[in-house]
Amino acid sequence: MNQEELFARQVCRVLDRGTLNLDHEIVERLRAARERALQHQRVLVHKTVLVGADGTALMDGDEERHPLRTWLAMLALLLGVSLAYVWNGYTAATENEEIDSALLADDLPPHAYLDKGFQAWLEKDPSSGD
Repeated sequence: MNQEELFARQVCRVLDRGTLNLDHEIVERLRAARERALQHQRVLVHKTVLVGADGTALMDGDEERHPLRTWLAMLALLLGVSLAYVWNGYTAATENEEIDSALLADDLPPHAYLDKGFQAWLEKDPSSGD
């Protein structure tokens, strides 16, 4: 039992004790009102609302009456994800293209990059004059 339920039960006990001096009819009306409020609260808690891009609200279960809206929303989401994937691939290919063309346009032959001593040559200080 969580803290909210425990607090609600304590409030109910205090309210029940406070009604001992009241007329039975008033106590019954209060009990019935409390039951209606609890039923209404349970209904509100389990209601889900989805708001569309145009500001229209879909209540829980409305997707069965408006399946086209649901499908269009899913299609828009898939289209957005697909476009983002393609755009990221395009930018990565552009970056790789620049690197590849710089390597190919360089005076150094491509097999020199595979040489084990090349990394040591790159790390060597160019101001040493060796």
